[in-house]
Amino acid sequence: MTFAEEVVKLRTESKHLRIENTNLKKRNDTFTKKVPRLEQENRELKKENTLLEEKQRLLIEKQSHLEKQIESLHLIIEELRSMVFGKKRAKDNGDKSSGERNTTDTSNEKAKKRKSADRSRESYRRVAPLESEVTNIYDHPITHCPDCGTFLIWLKQIIRYREDIANLTALAELLKRVEKHIIGTGYCPKCRKRKTAQEISPQVSVLGENVKKFIAYLIVVMRLSFEQVRCFMKDTADFHISDGEIAVSLDEQAENLTPERNRLLHKIRGAPGRHYDETGWEVQKGGQGDYCWITRPTEGEETVFLMGRSRGKGNAEELQGTVDNQVGISDDYGAYHNMFAKHQLCMAHPQRKLRDLSESKTLSQESLTTCSKSYCAFSNLYENLQVTLASEYQKGIWLQKREAYLKRLKEIAVITKDDPQKLKAVKLGLKENAEKYFTCLLQPGIPADNNKAERGLRHIVLKRKISYGSKSQKGADTMAILCSTLLSAWWNKPKNFFVAYDQMLTPTKSGLTA
Repeated sequence: MTFAEEVVKLRTESKHLRIENTNLKKRNDTFTKKVPRLEQENRELKKENTLLEEKQRLLIEKQSHLEKQIESLHLIIEELRSMVFGKKRAKDNGDKSSGERNTTDTSNEKAKKRKSADRSRESYRRVAPLESEVTNIYDHPITHCPDCGTFLIWLKQIIRYREDIANLTALAELLKRVEKHIIGTGYCPKCRKRKTAQEISPQVSVLGENVKKFIAYLIVVMRLSFEQVRCFMKDTADFHISDGEIAVSLDEQAENLTPERNRLLHKIRGAPGRHYDETGWEVQKGGQGDYCWITRPTEGEETVFLMGRSRGKGNAEELQGTVDNQVGISDDYGAYHNMFAKHQLCMAHPQRKLRDLSESKTLSQESLTTCSKSYCAFSNLYENLQVTLASEYQKGIWLQKREAYLKRLKEIAVITKDDPQKLKAVKLGLKENAEKYFTCLLQPGIPADNNKAERGLRHIVLKRKISYGSKSQKGADTMAILCSTLLSAWWNKPKNFFVAYDQMLTPTKSGLTA
């Protein structure tokens, strides 16, 4: 290649390089202009990414919160379903489906079949009545064979009794009494007033004292409604009575039994310990509230009710009185907090809650396992506490066991990550009130549960299902006095309830009044 050719070639290459350099400068200028915009976009994307990460964190927390809420709602629905429809008994089909969890096998085995009634042979046989109870004697002699007429030898007598009531068709004649009172009157010229031999009722016909007591017995003890009382009185005694007469009779009996109710409350306040509880009792109009309160002593069957009240603490304080020298036994309802100097919380309530959680069908396997462990540990603790309370009281030994039981309860109340929300709430309550669950070990005669108050309220709950509460506050107050006095007498199992009823009315005077 000649020098001229090489110069031309270099010039051509130089031209291309200048063109390429110019293009690169243009591209560089373009990219340089894009850098601020890209940096701004990068900053915005980082900011957006930060916001998304924060939103994701909030969504994760919200999801976790919603999962806990759903779990709690499932438990509430399960509890409501068992309250409305009852608990279904587990079917014993031999083989279990593969979808069932093995963790519930133990709890289901306990509820597979309801135990049949344990009746002895004696429960089908009547005890021979006393000779003083015999009203009629019938002799059935035999001297000859009824088949061939041969004279019988080696004769002996066999005694059998038949207990019955009077002929049902003649009940009205036996029960109903109609008294005609002819009351003399005269005018006293000295006093210038008309005098009567007996107080005259404004009504021509009034109810006697016996039927008033019987109506109160049917309404309170037998839990009958007004309609059922009217039908019962009509069918048995041919006694026609109206709802208004029933209400007036109940009001009168309550007024006469008020001193007895006050005596019962004074006696209950002198017991070493007292049970408190509450349940619903609806008042249709003009009531203070829709609840019934109860207090019962640890010794005896005396009971005092307050009906148609609110669920406020003041009702419990009204039952308690001014002097607080007793152990108050209750559940963990907030109205009882800081109310007693010595407070015993019911051990049966958390046990039932833990049992229901251990038998739940909605919890996960991990949650169900931790619930079952907590229930078993608490049940063993409760059982050991009952054994201690059944033993002879020894202050030193009981105090030592109390410290050991407190330690065990605090270990049970430790919250773990697999605990469902409801179990955490139960454990938190156990931890905060641990001391109050073992007040029963500080002195003898104090139970570890509030079952006595719940048994007393069961009668009211069944009565509520029939009568649906009271129509007014006055009716609720009347029912509270009658339930307090009549049920206290009835639960004490007197030989004759109506004799005990008369004894409660002894301080009061009865007469022919409307």
